[in-house]
Amino acid sequence: MANNPNDPAMLLTRQQYTHPPGILVSDHYIQPYGYACYREQGTKDWLIIYTLSGQGWINNGDKGYLSCTPGTLTMVSPGTIQDYFTEEGEVWEKLWAHFIPRLSWADWMPTSNTDGPLIQLDLLNEYSRQAIESALWRVISYRLHGDAALRDELTLNALEEVILLVASQNQSQKTLDARVQEVLNIITQEYTGQLLIEDLGKRVCLSPSRLSHLFKEQVGDTIMGTLMKHRLKQAEKLLKYTLRPVTEIALSVGFHSPDYFSRQFATHFGVTPSNYRKASRNVF
Repeated sequence: MANNPNDPAMLLTRQQYTHPPGILVSDHYIQPYGYACYREQGTKDWLIIYTLSGQGWINNGDKGYLSCTPGTLTMVSPGTIQDYFTEEGEVWEKLWAHFIPRLSWADWMPTSNTDGPLIQLDLLNEYSRQAIESALWRVISYRLHGDAALRDELTLNALEEVILLVASQNQSQKTLDARVQEVLNIITQEYTGQLLIEDLGKRVCLSPSRLSHLFKEQVGDTIMGTLMKHRLKQAEKLLKYTLRPVTEIALSVGFHSPDYFSRQFATHFGVTPSNYRKASRNVF
């Protein structure tokens, strides 16, 4: 197995990444034994692989190789070694894509759920398998055949569906306490109002300290941190898809101070609300 200097993904790594979010390259491969790919330094983008049939193997760092079988979805983060090949006697059929995620996907992008650097899900639920497979086929179809004016947006929307389905799979593997789930539901439905930990504790029959500890333990973030991120996600959509003034958007998602909203948005997304809106319109 050796690096291929003409590999599209390798060529992309030589560029300074000023690329907007998007699909860099994607395809459907049917590869017999003898097919292999090796990129010691990985790439500066994400790689997603979904196995349709056959079997392949992919390097999981010091933990050895993971098997890729039908219904297995594998994700490789930027800078992670990319070393994979078809199993002897097999024909590995897969859908794959190299991509740069949107900033708004930050909270959905998975972290390693193996002992090594890779993310891998065995999709046992038939609905999930069909949904992810269908979305990945659309990623490839839009990129190759979509109308030029909307191709990038359609392709990213299809990939966003995949990322959301993966995030949902990760979440479904966690058994949340019913009271924590109720607080999450309240945040989703009532994020524009004033939510206090003391009041949330009363609604789920827990003391504020016990609720805060349980929530952080199971969700991985504080209640207020989760509320903040949800408000910012809603604001991001309004900035991108409406012409409403920034001040009005800030108030509509629960911020009483437009200046505070702008500071929090810049911290989370890396740009001010106004610049985010300009950049998204230039890209799409």
